[in-house]
Formats: sequence, structure tokens, C-alpha cells
Amino acid sequence: MKNHTGTHVLNFALRKVLGEVEQKGSLVAPDRMRFDFTAKHALTAAQVHEAEKIAQQMIETRVPVFAKDAPLAEAREVNGLRAVFDEAYPDPVRIVSVGVRVEELLADPKSDLGMNTAVEFCGGT
Repeated sequence: MKNHTGTHVLNFALRKVLGEVEQKGSLVAPDRMRFDFTAKHALTAAQVHEAEKIAQQMIETRVPVFAKDAPLAEAREVNGLRAVFDEAYPDPVRIVSVGVRVEELLADPKSDLGMNTAVEFCGGT
């Protein structure tokens, strides 16, 4: 489970550092994880360090993880939500948020709360 949550945290950290990042896949195994993504440019050493710092801070401060199933149309409205949008998601869909309760995000989907946390559709928890 830690490696799975790590993909959500890493996705958020990369977006904070690079801006536009699109997840293309991932591998979650008991002893490792892999996160496949595209970005406009290759990462510099400084950007790798900054993404690591953001992810480590979230882990070290034990930022809580929340998950909830919600209607797909309602969930798509959450500002900052990440998903592989060419992928088919079930209805209802599972939303995972690291740091902000999913209920808060759904109650005010146009707020900036979702821009400041890892919030994604998830089929793996």
C-alpha cells in the first residue's frame, strides 16, 4: 500500500516542480514502484531534488490519505483532479486525496483545494 500511495505523492510532487505532467502508467510491487510520465522537458538534477523534497515532506509529516467513491460526473468537476482521461473509469469512481478530505473537494469542486494536494481517480486502493 505504501508504494501505491507513493505514486499519488510522486505525481503531485512532479506537477508542483514541472507544471504539466501526464501519468502514462505505473508499476506497484511490494518492494518497489515505477511511475511512467511525460513532461515537456527532461528533469534537471535540481528538479529531481525538489520533487524528492516535496514527496519526503509529505511522507515525513504523515499527510493523511482519504478515499471515497463518487459519481463520475461529479468527480470530474474537482479542480486539480488528475486522471488518465483516455482511460475508462467506473461510475461511481474512486477518488484518492492526500491531504484534503474528498468530501471537502466534492462540496466545493471549483475551489483551489485540489490544486494544492494530490487528488486523483484511482483503481488500485
